[in-house]
Amino acid sequence: MIFFIKMKVTAIFNFVRKNPHMVLAASLFTVGVLSLSTKVTMISGALFGAGASLLGAWVTELNNRRSNAEDKVRREVDARRYLAPELNRTIERVLYIHQRAIPNFAIASAGKETKTNDLQEDFIPYMPVLYPNAPQFRDLPGEDATALITFYDSLHALHKFVSDWWGREGQLPVNIFNMILTLADKSMALAKVCIQRFELEQIYPPQYELWGTLSSRIERSMEGAKQAQDCHIARFETKNQKPN
Repeated sequence: MIFFIKMKVTAIFNFVRKNPHMVLAASLFTVGVLSLSTKVTMISGALFGAGASLLGAWVTELNNRRSNAEDKVRREVDARRYLAPELNRTIERVLYIHQRAIPNFAIASAGKETKTNDLQEDFIPYMPVLYPNAPQFRDLPGEDATALITFYDSLHALHKFVSDWWGREGQLPVNIFNMILTLADKSMALAKVCIQRFELEQIYPPQYELWGTLSSRIERSMEGAKQAQDCHIARFETKNQKPN
């Protein structure tokens, strides 16, 4: 019961705080009505007039508030649409990197000399151009902006690793491709959040039904990477169990 009363009081307080003109107008009308039955009826007209003015101000404020809310929603939608092409392009690229890293990792893990003919440039992600300087970025809701920032930051980590560690003396290819897989895997997990928040699959449906959605292609690639890494671990454990 006490909790219910507190909730009611809080709701009333919030209403008064958000609508001061309306509350004051209602108070003036009430006082004006009461003054009609007294000897000071001369001030009733003034009270009614002041109340009407405040009521008009409250209606104007309410309309402006509604208009601003609608404009805010429109700008958020426009911002998502504006940033969607670049976001989709970078996600497609990191998915390609992930898919190419899997066979390279599997071959290096098995110790085979087969070459895939992939170059260092094939594993460098596309970096955003519009983000973060486009004014539309500031119109995104907080959660959308955070998802975008986190995903693009992960691309910087992948780009730096590929640039710094590719072909470095003393580094085994299996370790390099394993790290590329790990970083790309993290980027794709973050990309799935962006796909949902920016509605990329509604904007960019698959060209062919057999391809599946962007999210399903990411899931398949991540499952393939997990299988390759599980095989690598099993191979490593089997090798260590053999006598020298």
